[in-house]
Amino acid sequence: MNDEEWSAVQYQFDESVDLLDAFEQAAIEHLEVSNERTIVIYSHTIFDLEVDTGSLADAQSVSVEVFDVSSDHSAPNDPDPVALTESVIDELTATVRVGWVRC
Repeated sequence: MNDEEWSAVQYQFDESVDLLDAFEQAAIEHLEVSNERTIVIYSHTIFDLEVDTGSLADAQSVSVEVFDVSSDHSAPNDPDPVALTESVIDELTATVRVGWVRC
């Protein structure tokens, strides 16, 4: 990964999502920082996920930023942050059966 900072990617869910339950059901590691923010470890990547509308237990929209990508990741030297963030959003929403759109 290069040393550039990546912008957060914003997502809106079709309905409110209990992200804490979704993380648990999908067996995705995370560390709650506050009621609106968690650090997520998924697929050799560390994300900063912040709820824009609601809370982690009742999220309607979120911003996800890539913090770091493991050097073991099989992506190109400069992986696409949208593809990385969408993979974790796909996993979460598929687990709780909710649709989403990128804003």
